Amino acid sequence: MSSRKIFLILSFVALALLGLGCSKTAVEPEATIEEPNLTDEFGGYQPMNDEAGFGDSALQAEAEESEEEYDDPILVSAGLDSILNDAEAGLYHIRIVWGRLRYDSTSTIPTDWTGSLSVTRGLEILRRTIRFERNQDYIVPRKDRRVIEWVSQTTVHNDGIAVDIFVPPARPKIDTVRITYYDSLGQPQVEIKIDTTWTNSEPVMVEFKTSPYSRTFNLEELTSLDTIVYLDDSNAVAFHAIKLNRFPCPRGFLAGAWGFDIEGNGVFRGTWMDRSGHVEGYLKGHFGKNSNGELVFYGKWISREGRFEGFIRGHWGFYDCIGGDPSNPCYLGGFFRGRIFNSNREEIGVLAGQFRGANMVSNIPSGFFQGRWKLFCPGELTVERNSEEGFE
Repeated sequence: MSSRKIFLILSFVALALLGLGCSKTAVEPEATIEEPNLTDEFGGYQPMNDEAGFGDSALQAEAEESEEEYDDPILVSAGLDSILNDAEAGLYHIRIVWGRLRYDSTSTIPTDWTGSLSVTRGLEILRRTIRFERNQDYIVPRKDRRVIEWVSQTTVHNDGIAVDIFVPPARPKIDTVRITYYDSLGQPQVEIKIDTTWTNSEPVMVEFKTSPYSRTFNLEELTSLDTIVYLDDSNAVAFHAIKLNRFPCPRGFLAGAWGFDIEGNGVFRGTWMDRSGHVEGYLKGHFGKNSNGELVFYGKWISREGRFEGFIRGHWGFYDCIGGDPSNPCYLGGFFRGRIFNSNREEIGVLAGQFRGANMVSNIPSGFFQGRWKLFCPGELTVERNSEEGFE
């Protein structure tokens, strides 16, 4: 007999008993239990709601306290409307985080990250600062719409910025010259010469500049940037960027903890951010090697309030390290690539990123992950969905 028929029969009996006055207590159905594993289609997760932040107060606190909105005074400068309202201008969002990408209580020597982010043409708008400490870290008053400068020091954790970059397209400049000459009969003739040149045709470059590390990117790299650079002193710099369409399909960023629990199981948890870096929700999951020897991960994504938003699953792997030396910065580092599914098990998007794993420290994985996600646009071609990362 089907579960639906059983449910209907039990419901009828319960109603009959209530009508006879034999019982006034309704029996609640048992909740579906999630049992994470590496064999089920979605790793044992169910399309059900959870507590906000999965009931993890530390995860919620970090999400709420780590970033602060910045009211960029450059927005009131004269002459910006032509760029902000230019439908042909390229729009990019970049997140840069520097320091210890996960909390490290052993780090006591400050690192000075005072520096700048500049674009050779266009406009930068600072949207948020990340973990800037009052009376220590601050944004230098802006004098140039193409440059953002800051003062920053880190020890046990990290700082960072979230920035929108607007780049207007190169424009043609047409010069018209009238040339008068005389033909063979001595009659004056006029020739109009049109000379077309392109203003601002040089490639646009974006430069991150600090004493510990500097890097320059071109606009093509900002279309889908996902890079973490490890320095010799265990500091790191994480760059993540996406190109934003004027009418975009949902996309954004991921960040959180990646490591192993006290029983040796691979686990991760973190924040799910929109295209501008605002926290929209949370994700959690587990990773490991399945019975076929594949390195797989599974998880789920919920809203800030705990509403189920989607399943996630995919593959992960380690980066190659010369000689397997644990002191090598990439030794525990790797990548993950996966897909997003709705409650009907239909594929709706992709996610990708990088991690550096570590064991649990005080019940908190000291490793980290950062990456990007994207939901498919209506009617998006299958070939686009099945590209290497799905972000092109």
